[in-house]
Amino acid sequence: MISVFENSIIKVSKRRCFATNATHETIVAKFGSRLSLNFRPREREIWLSPAGRFLDQPVALNFGIAYDGTRYGLPFGSRHTDFQFIEQHESFDRVVYRCRDFRIGVECDFAFVSPFYPQDKDLSTMPAIYVEITVRRIIDRNVRADDVKTVQVFCDARMTPFEEQGDKLVMEDRYFLADDHIHYQDMEYLKRFLNEHPDVRRGVVGSTAIGCVPGGTLLGKTLFVPVQIAQGKAATVVYAIGGYVSDPVLHTGNEAWRFDYTHRFASVVQVLETALKDASAALSKSASFASTLREAGLGSDYDQLLGFSMRSYAANTWWLSDKLRTEWFSVWEGNCLFHSTVDVEYNLGLFYYLLWPELLEIMFRNWRNAMKPDNISHDIGAILDANGAAYPHEMEIEENCNFILMLFAYYRMFAKPEAVLPYLDVVATLIRFNASCDKTGNGLPNKGTANTIDDSSDDVQFAEEQIYIGIKEYAAYLAAEELFALSKNAELATLCQTEAAKIRASIDRSGWLDDHYGVTLRSAFGSIHADSLYKAMGANASSSGKDAYSIYTANGLLYLWLVGKDARWDLSRLKTDVTAADRACATPFGGTHSSVDTSNVWISQNIWRDLCAGYLGIDLSSNIQKYWAFERYENQGARGGCFIDTYGWNKLNYYPRGITAIGYLAAMGGFSVDGVAKVVRLKPAKVPLTVLLLPFADWTKGIVPKAVFTFEDGQIRVRFEHKERLEGYRIIID
Repeated sequence: MISVFENSIIKVSKRRCFATNATHETIVAKFGSRLSLNFRPREREIWLSPAGRFLDQPVALNFGIAYDGTRYGLPFGSRHTDFQFIEQHESFDRVVYRCRDFRIGVECDFAFVSPFYPQDKDLSTMPAIYVEITVRRIIDRNVRADDVKTVQVFCDARMTPFEEQGDKLVMEDRYFLADDHIHYQDMEYLKRFLNEHPDVRRGVVGSTAIGCVPGGTLLGKTLFVPVQIAQGKAATVVYAIGGYVSDPVLHTGNEAWRFDYTHRFASVVQVLETALKDASAALSKSASFASTLREAGLGSDYDQLLGFSMRSYAANTWWLSDKLRTEWFSVWEGNCLFHSTVDVEYNLGLFYYLLWPELLEIMFRNWRNAMKPDNISHDIGAILDANGAAYPHEMEIEENCNFILMLFAYYRMFAKPEAVLPYLDVVATLIRFNASCDKTGNGLPNKGTANTIDDSSDDVQFAEEQIYIGIKEYAAYLAAEELFALSKNAELATLCQTEAAKIRASIDRSGWLDDHYGVTLRSAFGSIHADSLYKAMGANASSSGKDAYSIYTANGLLYLWLVGKDARWDLSRLKTDVTAADRACATPFGGTHSSVDTSNVWISQNIWRDLCAGYLGIDLSSNIQKYWAFERYENQGARGGCFIDTYGWNKLNYYPRGITAIGYLAAMGGFSVDGVAKVVRLKPAKVPLTVLLLPFADWTKGIVPKAVFTFEDGQIRVRFEHKERLEGYRIIID
């Protein structure tokens, strides 16, 4: 059944029905394939779509158990009795609702699982989500161990458009762009975009199917499975939810891109049957990887933040192909809906370097194809079109540097000159442009200085001669100099050396203010940048912002450190700056952009600052508690939106940037990989710590080498597991 809506934007009234348990909004989504379940316990809703978040709608679906004539369910909808007590736990590949009800003596785990395993494309992108339900008796000394209780596990779709087809529930629908959270952005722009792009107005037709293992009984659009439990006998039931979209979902020029899985599956029924057949292996493999990540020992808050963030990231990913099987990979920027925003990918790119590097080659190609004559565009398109940047103004210096640093890190970590050589003409164009933006001769740019921090004061976003942009440009010159050595371009290598030296001298001379680097050498106050989208924000735009503390100082150096490149900067000053700014900019949930610009906090940029600190030997990982507390607060009783990157007036929600947190796995160990020189460096910022040497993993065999640091008898000791995976590399431990 296809339902047709009069308007192409779904508008949903917000009915505030607060769940009695401390559950929070979250999402489970398929990597690259978009199928998603967005759980909103406060509204008692589940949003579902095979086309993913923002192309979804509420569906009256619920899961639970039936016993003695009563159905006990999760806190969605209003047709079941809620379990008495519900815990919510986040993991890398799943969300688990642990439910206890002492009225009937039953405990249940409802695990909604989106299987993921690095570089296993078939498993990770298969458009299926599992619901693994384990039912147990609550341990009670007054109940005999052999006292067996029979309950019915159920999936209830009675009030949905799902239809019964044999032993399955199947639904086909058309999904339109839902504005339930996009309205925090520029709705006039969105309306214009919709008018110009009929593919978006038409929506996306997709199918969803539900089945279970072992086979259940369908009765009135409810799929029941009877199980018997006792105090020593648990029972597990697995449902699968499959999704399928056959039509093209993205357009670039004359090309139409379909989900890549359409080359493997012919229908949603085939997806569901495959998922059910492979359920045990898929769940086991995914759980093994999630378990490996927990071995790092960074704590429960970290594990939950990382899992919560991973699934918001996965909900933004698009893995597609055209009729020639050319592959496409891009990432939506949450509720901004831009594809592959370069400054966003700069942060979440650590996911690719550690787990799936080949995806970077697709994005490098896409960014080159979408670039302007002398700069990398902010993005490559928006919503269902990727025909060039949709963001309203350029960020020339910043995005050029982001591209160069990511390209360099890819070459240096994986020793793949053949992958970067085709882009050296692009790097040459970017370097010449960047150098031309210095109008005073001190190396720091006076043009093209707008940056990604678009909810900040003008000093932070638009000022000339910014310290943040200057140090990032300095790092890009160091990276480009080495890249030009590959092509033996001595002229441009010399230009990079000269410009880098100017920047370092200027910042050393004028940017250091006793215990920190300032925001800029030249304030934007009094001469607001022509591209400014926001007016000066009162005191935040005063000239005092020029010398403020900032969390962005070391931002541009991290990719150099990731691959063991000497940044040739005063590290003692950087250490002092990082710790001083952490104190000066602090709020209960993280640091503001600067100590004067207190308009907003960006969680992902705080994380990135923590990662820079880790490579400097400073442990700021306790901040993770603040970030996870913020995400729970927002998704329990505040605005909602899964991973929210902003504390303040701005709202960046369902945002992918939280996956930046995967970088703690490397940064806390000071872990760098120089594939060209064959050197691995380790310098832990805290002990005990297990450093997962993820780039050296053999994912086909499930072997992940580790460096385990402990403190014994007054000494730090290290032992390696699967050290043979690093054969040929020199290991340096500081």
